[in-house]
Amino acid sequence: MKERPKVALIGRVNVGKSTLFNKLIGERKALESSVAGTTRDYNHAPVAWRDVEFELVDTGGFVGTEPDNDIDAATLRIASEQAEAADILILVVSHIDGLLGFDIEILHALQRLTKPIIVAINKVDKPKDHEGAVLNFAETGITHTCTMSATTGQGTGDLLDLIATTIRDQFPTGVISNDQSEEHLYKALTPTDKHIKGQPDVLKLAIIGQPNVGKSSLLNALVGKERAIVSPTAHTTRDAHDEFITHNNQTIQVIDTAGIRRRKQLGDVLEKFSIDLSLRNLRSAHVALLVIDISQPITYQDKHLSERLVETGNSIIVIANKWDLIPDKHTNTINEYTTYIHKHMPWLMWAPIIFTSAETKQRVTNILDTTVAVWTERFRRIDDNALDKFIKKIIAKHKPSRDKGVAHPYVYRMRQTGVNPPHFELTIKYKKSLHESYVRFIKNQLREQFGFAGTPIKIYIQSIK
Repeated sequence: MKERPKVALIGRVNVGKSTLFNKLIGERKALESSVAGTTRDYNHAPVAWRDVEFELVDTGGFVGTEPDNDIDAATLRIASEQAEAADILILVVSHIDGLLGFDIEILHALQRLTKPIIVAINKVDKPKDHEGAVLNFAETGITHTCTMSATTGQGTGDLLDLIATTIRDQFPTGVISNDQSEEHLYKALTPTDKHIKGQPDVLKLAIIGQPNVGKSSLLNALVGKERAIVSPTAHTTRDAHDEFITHNNQTIQVIDTAGIRRRKQLGDVLEKFSIDLSLRNLRSAHVALLVIDISQPITYQDKHLSERLVETGNSIIVIANKWDLIPDKHTNTINEYTTYIHKHMPWLMWAPIIFTSAETKQRVTNILDTTVAVWTERFRRIDDNALDKFIKKIIAKHKPSRDKGVAHPYVYRMRQTGVNPPHFELTIKYKKSLHESYVRFIKNQLREQFGFAGTPIKIYIQSIK
């Protein structure tokens, strides 16, 4: 399959690139804010328009040719790299601000790349301002100019027409048709029973954790490139960054999310928006990586996030990152730290733990192997005959404990009623009830005998006369 043409949105801060990006792709994927420099890395998504498909890239805003800090420097570097990799460049400017000297500087830098350039004049919210906006930006000398309002969507269709025409001019024989596209890669897939015998086309893997535990470094290690900016500054990551990789013939969409701090520690509104975006990506994920900094004591927030993960019903893998910072390791060190994690997060006893170093890439490949294995466990089925033998065996081993009343509950049968996640029905005698601890015992025994690593198990109680 031919690769889609890449179209990059370039410009200084606060010209509305992320708002325009969201409007063109038809969803709120990029974080929008009036705060300068909201976007720091880049976002990308496919766009189909008039039988033409392309990859749209939203980049961080240029803040100057000599950045004041490492984050601004990284933002400038990544935006420049995306401009160099693009086939078509869209210089986004603001009608409200007018043509600034820095816009001209950016334009001259883009012209040195000798690629088609479109000037998108944004924030033309009133149709009567269209003609004046075109005149104000005429001195750019760019013939492909379009006015619009990314907020209202007015004029964005004209911009898409212009992009499609430019792509046809650049790639007269290489435009991808809709039926050849990989648009499904970007859609959240909710697997159903039709996937029981195989994996979904795309497995969504979300990286979750509090700030500065190494999530962005882990994303970079997994995809093998600098996809996200890494900095010791808390809340460096604001948008959710996603990247597609293939591991053992399985396509995985890896999503890095903003660090989630305790609510009372939250700084500005932008951080709150970032966390809401993180939680939204978590809810749509198939597997979640809970990243903790194992070189530091487990915190209240680590435990709180792990509890929230359990509530979502996600498959979970615990990533004990920064393992390289643990001194004087010996043959039993991993076992000691495993016990330590289980002591503080006993509700995650069923989640695999991988001790990694995103810095040295130690055991990073293990993460992908375990992700695929854990996802497969969500679709494991146990036949009725095996479950019948199983329940009789554990009842003989440990008599059902009662919840209320004086008599022990009588268990008639157990059967599996579905997958994703695996759920079972336990039939007991009418007017009897099982104690919650015994239900947990059954779950633990199911895992011990049949697997189900990393996936939650649901057991429903059915009473009959």
